[in-house]
Amino acid sequence: MYKKGSGWIWISVVLMLFLVFGAFFYLSLASPDYDKTYREMAGKGELLNPASGLSEQDAVAAFNESFVYYILVVIKTYNLHNPPLSSETPKIELLVDSNVFNAEVKNGVIEVGQGAIVNEDVVIKTTAEEVVKMMNDGSYASSSFRDGKSSIELIAEKSTLFAKGYLGLYNELTGESVTGGVIRIYFNLAFPIFV
Repeated sequence: MYKKGSGWIWISVVLMLFLVFGAFFYLSLASPDYDKTYREMAGKGELLNPASGLSEQDAVAAFNESFVYYILVVIKTYNLHNPPLSSETPKIELLVDSNVFNAEVKNGVIEVGQGAIVNEDVVIKTTAEEVVKMMNDGSYASSSFRDGKSSIELIAEKSTLFAKGYLGLYNELTGESVTGGVIRIYFNLAFPIFV
């Protein structure tokens, strides 16, 4: 028997789901923008290219954490963020030749160390020579990734990467998009009857 008012309950539930998922997508896509902060740091001389004034060969020989930090600034990893309502920070592992570095982004601040990191979201593989080229010409970064000289491997689930802002970074570096797959995942979770 059909009860009076049960249609309004279903409409309320559907509207509530749209509201929750809409809020999640908004919070995931409305990432912080620290571009101005880093431009100001560069303008004040607080952000210096460690390869500046060195030949490519000398820069490769001097490669260390400061080079890793600078390239992460060049590719704008500082705009990565925690997922909505989470304290889980973005974590990156970098394999540069035979050296392993790690980075964690906390409120726009990139912390770099040497060695592997636990629960990394992505792994970037490249060479010191490629990093130096990217540092000297920021527009070269996307070419290096698109030409296969550098690569980015997505380790975490796509939904986590989406929530942390990696997918825009991945798209900018490689020219490939995986956002549609993430939206499909969330839609299927929210509305399994349509699957």
